[in-house]
Amino acid sequence: MNKVGKGVIIEFSQVGAYVKVSAFHEPTMTEVSIVGDPRETEEKLKQTVLNKLRYVLNKSQNQSSDKPSTEKPNKRGIIV
Repeated sequence: MNKVGKGVIIEFSQVGAYVKVSAFHEPTMTEVSIVGDPRETEEKLKQTVLNKLRYVLNKSQNQSSDKPSTEKPNKRGIIV
């Protein structure tokens, strides 16, 4: 499991009736966010967003360690 700690920026934003919490992992340039209840403790919201960041980092690490696919990725848009 990836260790999240160094190089992580956490931001809390009050948006109307909820709080948006974002976590940015600097070494991998990965960002995740959650929306939470503003009555929840800051520590619980922080732990939730860090858990999501760990999940996303582990998922991307597992996908990159799989053997390379010869299939064309099913992505929208045009690479210029």
